[in-house]
Amino acid sequence: MEEIAQVLARQLTVYMAASQAAMAERLGLSLTELKALDLVLEFDALPTGQLGQLLGISWGGATALINRLEAAGYVQRGRHPLDRRVIVIRPVAERCRALAEERRAAAEEVTFLSRQYDAHQLATVHAFLTQYARSLRHETLMWLQSRHGRDFVND
Repeated sequence: MEEIAQVLARQLTVYMAASQAAMAERLGLSLTELKALDLVLEFDALPTGQLGQLLGISWGGATALINRLEAAGYVQRGRHPLDRRVIVIRPVAERCRALAEERRAAAEEVTFLSRQYDAHQLATVHAFLTQYARSLRHETLMWLQSRHGRDFVND
């Protein structure tokens, strides 16, 4: 079972990365810009430094990236409610709808594939994937907190 999990994890990582690259191209964004938008959408408000850390880019690189996304209308800067010195990046919902539209085809594919399974099987798969996503989110938040010594990301 462990070998199957490793192969599946590798394949999902590789093909999700390829899918993201294709989506970024269709939207006229760089891959890093798309990843940044995904992170901001997931966390709703993300401090500049944590966004840079999650993307593996410098503070200067993060600032330049945010400037481009802000100029294109995808994000806006604001102050963190707990520490007004911290700048957080928030998505602009209307502009980010294009990402949801792009993902509609993938959602339709998942819906099509799900027809092969009964309600109990789908509930099991859903529970497993939800638990795994929560685990990954928790690990991410712990990593960010350990690096910054404080928790600014919404949990």
